[in-house]
Amino acid sequence: MIKSINIYKFTNGNKFILHPLLQIKGFISIASAPYLTEYNLSNTELLEKILYTLEFSKEILEKPENWKEFQKEFLKGMGVKTMKALHDGTINLGIYIKDGIITFSPSQNKGSKEGFVGFKEDLKVSLPFDSPKKELEKALELALSRCK
Repeated sequence: MIKSINIYKFTNGNKFILHPLLQIKGFISIASAPYLTEYNLSNTELLEKILYTLEFSKEILEKPENWKEFQKEFLKGMGVKTMKALHDGTINLGIYIKDGIITFSPSQNKGSKEGFVGFKEDLKVSLPFDSPKKELEKALELALSRCK
C-alpha cells in the first residue's frame, strides 16, 4: 500500500498545513483529516510532522457520495473559504512511500482553475524511507525549494 500526504506552505506568514491522503481502491487519492496547521517549522520539525501525518494515510473502498460537501470540508480543514484563497501565495509538496522508498514530489501552483500540477521534467527526490533523518531533511529541503 502507498501512504501519502500533502503539504501546503502559505508563504505569507510561513504557515504549513499537512494532511493525509486516502487512496480510494481503484480510483484517486483524496484529502482527509487530520489537517495539521503549523507555523515557522524548521526542516527537522516539519519532517516529524510528515512522519506523524503519514500514519493517517490508508486505503478505503468507498468514494465520497457528495463531492460538494467533501470540497467544503476540505476548504474548512485548510482554513480558507475558496479555492482561490487556497492558491494565493501557496506551494504544494506531495510525499508518498511505496515499497520502502519515500518520494518528495514538488508541484507548481497554476492557480485555482488548474490547481497544483507536477512539472514536465522530473524534479522528484526519492530515497529509502529508512535513510538517516538528516538525509530525509535534506531531501525535504531540496524538494520544497523546487516547488513553484
